[in-house]
Amino acid sequence: MTGKQRRAYAPRMPAEQRRAQLLDAALHLVVHQGLAAVSMESIAEQAGVTKPVVYGMFANRGELLAALLQREQEQGLLQVLDGFPDLSGADALTGFLERYLRAVQEKPDRWRCIVLPMPGMPKEFEAARDDARDLVLARAKDLAAGLLEGFGKPPGMDAEILAHTMVTLCEMAARLVLTDPAHFSPDRFTAAFRATLGLVR
Repeated sequence: MTGKQRRAYAPRMPAEQRRAQLLDAALHLVVHQGLAAVSMESIAEQAGVTKPVVYGMFANRGELLAALLQREQEQGLLQVLDGFPDLSGADALTGFLERYLRAVQEKPDRWRCIVLPMPGMPKEFEAARDDARDLVLARAKDLAAGLLEGFGKPPGMDAEILAHTMVTLCEMAARLVLTDPAHFSPDRFTAAFRATLGLVR
């Protein structure tokens, strides 16, 4: 028998599960092949389904990418904000850095979209990423203010500058954990951060 082999039908699954499967496939393509590689056909192939299955969940590529953007931004922001400590103090900061980097390890494709350059991404993606960073910065500023209060407000210390430093440190650490995991681990960053803060006993 000749001709292209017919693809087996994808097993049925609940709509929300199928939606998540297709968004996961799109995320994989965006991160590993770039935005230009994302099409309804390539998503179907990555997910192991037929194109009608994809069109049954999303009207077009734009709608699918918008849904992907919303999901990754919401979930990434939730991971970060949930990790912020309730109590001020250097121990709490070290714990947050460790939890954050563990989250990066658990969902590497998500965090590649958030902390690494993604050429060709829609302007909406960049705007949403900036908005999410502003929210994190605002929470970090509150945390920094509480930390400085606990240290008796040392002269010259600035909560806003400290907040930017904290967020930049987290972003830099996440990039290294993602791009060179064999050399940079969450444990290594945590130990270095603790030592820098003078917490090694």
